[in-house]
Amino acid sequence: MANILVVATSKGGTGKTTLGVSLAAYWRDSGKKIAILDTDPNQAMVRWASKGADGFRGISVLACSDEHSIIEKVGELGAENDLVIVDTAGFGNQAMIYAVAVADLVLVPVMADEASLLEAVKMKKVIDSASTLTRREIAFRTVLNRVKRMTTVVRHTERNLEQLGLRPASTRVGDRVVFQEASYHGGSPLNLSSNSVAGMEIRKLARELEPELFGA
Repeated sequence: MANILVVATSKGGTGKTTLGVSLAAYWRDSGKKIAILDTDPNQAMVRWASKGADGFRGISVLACSDEHSIIEKVGELGAENDLVIVDTAGFGNQAMIYAVAVADLVLVPVMADEASLLEAVKMKKVIDSASTLTRREIAFRTVLNRVKRMTTVVRHTERNLEQLGLRPASTRVGDRVVFQEASYHGGSPLNLSSNSVAGMEIRKLARELEPELFGA
């Protein structure tokens, strides 16, 4: 059975889809068999990954709008792949709860603002509740995403994430133009510009998450 990475937060605009497709392309290039399950009604991940670009060749991409089918679809994809990445909607719904319940790791993108921080706190409560219901610990990490530049606010948000027990990744992901270009063309930031800062950040984040997904 594959490992399951769920990218989730109930706040829209935090860059869940960008992180999901970028990490999928990185791990595919690393030799892993990857599947994407898009549970967002807007299907942004499916649209991005289905534009025919080489960045997603060999990655299984599936949309699932029926919240009651999510666990079944994760199981089907998991039987044939090394990793399933699940994208969720930018609002709290039952589909997100089901996805979190089957996750091996939940990645919570956080922007450097108070609203994102509060939503991260709420997201931890969802993960804790899912852990209680499933009687197993569901690991999670937060990641500062769409960072425009290092400011006092960014550092303050990072300190708050630490103090609140929200397990921030040491990697920060910037608000890079290459992500927008990749979305428009349907490519991977790593394929468009492998030596870019964006590519380096995605590689660093992926390697930071790997011990919790795949073991040491």
